[in-house]
Amino acid sequence: MDVKYVLSSILREAASLGGSGTLKAGVRLSGAVNGERGEGYLLLYEEGIVLLYRRLGLRDYEGCYGETASWTFDNYREEKYNLAIDMDCSGTSYSCSFTPSEKEDCEIILNAITAAHAEPRSMFSEPALLMAALLSRLSDAACADYTCDLLGKQLYQAGKKYGANYELPDLIANCHNAFTEEQKQSVLLNLIEMRMSDDVWSSSEASALRELAEVWELDSGFFDTAAAMLLQRRKLGILFSE
Repeated sequence: MDVKYVLSSILREAASLGGSGTLKAGVRLSGAVNGERGEGYLLLYEEGIVLLYRRLGLRDYEGCYGETASWTFDNYREEKYNLAIDMDCSGTSYSCSFTPSEKEDCEIILNAITAAHAEPRSMFSEPALLMAALLSRLSDAACADYTCDLLGKQLYQAGKKYGANYELPDLIANCHNAFTEEQKQSVLLNLIEMRMSDDVWSSSEASALRELAEVWELDSGFFDTAAAMLLQRRKLGILFSE
């Protein structure tokens, strides 16, 4: 189906279900869904898919919208005069039939669903994801902007997603095993500075990061020296304000 010629009334119905952005492909069904007579449309937008249908004799359209990754499909088959496929949106199944002339557009939609379920290749190394996961996990609301600026938005978000798979003690242990001593020192320095970024350096923060240094088997004096020097660096404005 040429999306340029989709009726505006159909687009309005699709928009009411959640379809928005550029319409990339569309399939006109041979009827409603599940073998019922009527009309129907499968519409691929930038962020999701709309299934819209109206049963014969009824005035109102029915349907659903879901992000592309919330859709699956199965049993793509040829029937007597039509092609048919079973679609599933967030646990609800629909049997959709369409003519062979719609096959090319249907494959565009199915390819989009397949791509949405593909495991993305990370552009970041495992140690980088561990580092970002730890920094983001130990950021509170006051430090989140600092951490995002430090890492960059892509690595920050990738780290948060990666870290969601681990409990904090496991994340710390994985970092201990994966990082070199120099990497541990660098991460600890940035953690200290991150916790100081809201101009508050509490004894509980100092105690928690000192314990982290011990778990990572860093030199006993490294944390105290680093914290003292970073704290002194942050006093620059105060020291020269008079």
